[in-house]
Formats: sequence, structure tokens, C-alpha cells
Amino acid sequence: MFKRLLRSAFMTAFIGWLIAAYMVLIKYSTRWEVQNFDRAQPVINGQKGLIALTWHSRFMMLNSAWKKQYALPYVLISRSRDGAIVAKTTQFLGLKTIRGSAQKIGSDKAKGGAQAGSAIIDAIRNDGCVVITPDGPRGPRQRLGEGPLRLAKLTGAPILPCIFSVSRRKQFNSWDKFVLPLPFGRGKIIWGSPVYIKQSDDFKGMDRIRQEIEDEMNTLLRQADIEMGHNPVDAQ
Repeated sequence: MFKRLLRSAFMTAFIGWLIAAYMVLIKYSTRWEVQNFDRAQPVINGQKGLIALTWHSRFMMLNSAWKKQYALPYVLISRSRDGAIVAKTTQFLGLKTIRGSAQKIGSDKAKGGAQAGSAIIDAIRNDGCVVITPDGPRGPRQRLGEGPLRLAKLTGAPILPCIFSVSRRKQFNSWDKFVLPLPFGRGKIIWGSPVYIKQSDDFKGMDRIRQEIEDEMNTLLRQADIEMGHNPVDAQ
């Protein structure tokens, strides 16, 4: 009975609301330090479509980097049971959701890859910001797949990484080493370098760029965690 209750629409919405409220608390109770915003500012101020990336373990801090005047965010969320709760969370935060998997973008297979890819392209072409946790929903941890690069090549939108860490937190022993931020601490937001994929880039060129983005995100994550007083987490 308890499991059925957790799967109910009411409980999904209620848990989503609780998580959203907690994320707002973290945003406004944390003393955030923002680094490298000069890299991101021209892209964000351009009011054009873009693809924002962060690792799955830092999802609870996503809204802390975004302001109302920025482009409307669309969050790509898996079609899993947990994804339903995350979808409700993002809706309560005033964000748009796209259900599917970054690993299946451009595919007609399960998990809504084709539909998600079409919705993402529409969002980008309407000058939205699509937010992807590219190692989710099940890993491997802190590894970047090809989906975001294919989207960037198809749409011409830049890829913009963003990394988070906080001084007060609880870290879980999950596959992604998920971080639950705790209120009233210090926080670090580090923007990565915007990356454009050229139409002329072949598979080898895209794989090199993919590795460069992944390496930068993990380097910045290591830096942020160390500065916040934590042992860094390695990629899986």
C-alpha cells in the first residue's frame, strides 16, 4: 500500500513541491560566489537558444544559477518513475520539462528519444535554454555522451557547462555521489567555456570536443569541491 501511495499522482506532486521549495531555500540561504560569468554572459545575454550542462549529482542546485531575465529553461528529464517527481519539481520552479533521455536523442528507440529530440530542437529554435544532466539518469558518473553535441551541431546552439558546490552538504553513496546541499552555507557556481559545434566537424572532431568539455567540467568540479572543503569525486 505504501508503494502504491508513493506512485500516486498526489504524492508525486507533493514530493515534487517539497523538493522545489527546498531548492528555493538553498538558492536564497546560500552565500554564492560566481566564477567565470564573463564567459557565459555574452551567450546568456544574446537571448538565443543554448544547451546548458551540469552533472547529475548537482541537480539540487540548478536553479541557483538562473535568473528570471535569462532565457526560459527547459529541463530534459528521464521517463523513469523518479523522473516524474523531478518533472513536478521543475514545474513548481516555473521551468518547462521535456521527458526523454539524453542518451537516446536522435533515436527512435525507447524512452522517447525521437520525441525528446524534436521537443528540444523546437525549444532551442524558440530561443530557450535546454538544461541537460548528460550523465543521468544512471551514469556512468561524470561522463559526457554524444547527445548534447549532436543537438549543438544540428541547431547551431552553444553548449554552456555550469558547475556547483556547497560547503554544507550531505553526500550519498549513490552511483553519482549525489549531493544534497544544506542551507545557510557558502556556495560556488563556476561557468565553463561556451562551445560551438561546426557543421563541418566530423566524428573524430566531435569526439575530441566531447572529451574537452567533459575534462573541463570535471576539472571545475574538482576545483569547486576543494574550495568548499570537500574531497573531489572522480569520474566513473
